[in-house]
Amino acid sequence: MIGRRSFLAVPLAAPALAQAQSGTPSWVPQRPIRMIVPFAPAGILDQLARLLAEPMGQRLGQPIIVENRPGAGGNVGTAMAARARGDAHVILVGSTGPLAVSPITEAQLGYDPLTDLIPITLLNATPLVLVVRQASPHRDAAGLVTALKREGREVLYPTPGVGSPQLLAQEAFRQAAGFPAAPVHYQGSAPAVLAVIAGEFPFTIENLVLVAPHVQAGSLRALGVTSLTRAPLMPDVPTLAEQGFAGFSAGGWYGLLTPAGVPEEAIRAYHLAATAALAEPMVTRRISEMGAPPIGSSPLEFRAHIQAEMERWRGVMARAAAPVAR
Repeated sequence: MIGRRSFLAVPLAAPALAQAQSGTPSWVPQRPIRMIVPFAPAGILDQLARLLAEPMGQRLGQPIIVENRPGAGGNVGTAMAARARGDAHVILVGSTGPLAVSPITEAQLGYDPLTDLIPITLLNATPLVLVVRQASPHRDAAGLVTALKREGREVLYPTPGVGSPQLLAQEAFRQAAGFPAAPVHYQGSAPAVLAVIAGEFPFTIENLVLVAPHVQAGSLRALGVTSLTRAPLMPDVPTLAEQGFAGFSAGGWYGLLTPAGVPEEAIRAYHLAATAALAEPMVTRRISEMGAPPIGSSPLEFRAHIQAEMERWRGVMARAAAPVAR
């Protein structure tokens, strides 16, 4: 069973937001700030970074320059930020894979997210969607699972890569449903989704924003969302928890961090700037269009979230099927 507590259902609360925006930190940046995005342009992390860079920079009094440093599922850029110890002019847009999954699956990672990075705030968490191609006879998760069990053989499913939230969600779903399966890793989400549309795989669990156009176009059918509450962008699609998978919750989450060793007042300044940016109506609307409203958290809450996610997925990955390279 997947843990019942999920940030997917906890938007930023107004009282906390007002408190976060109060006060003026004594630290101010002295030069432009590097915002490292450990993935390629145009993805969710890149969109979040570019959405926040301008309003945060205006509040901080220095421009924020977004740097895309992709590689190794986000580990390259994350390690780069971790190595900038003591540099208060570096911030990282972190995510599930390099912060909570890679540390428990990679022996030679080169960084520890709990000692080499300092959380600022949790930004957002996006629900994923269980989908099948439109020609599939299955109309709900239970029907799909029954059919997969009936086949009596190992089922393959596509993922956008090792350590991705999609892989974690699919492996958790497989374990909760109790059917034998193994992942096939693609270079990104788009080819994985296209493989399902082409009938190469019976299902996948993917980012809501990515699959929504295919669902609307009639090439995919959504069977369930992985958040504890229904997704605003797909209100008619039930959660997996509603369909008998009690407490099921999985998805990608994203937040801001700095290298360890920076002044405490710099952390406070970044937190104030980030939460103020999240409260701007345009930012709130744009982030909500990614699948869920902004979250916001204190640095301590974000740290606790990372720790909880590491422990949560440690058990899932320990029982995971062996990957299939592609």
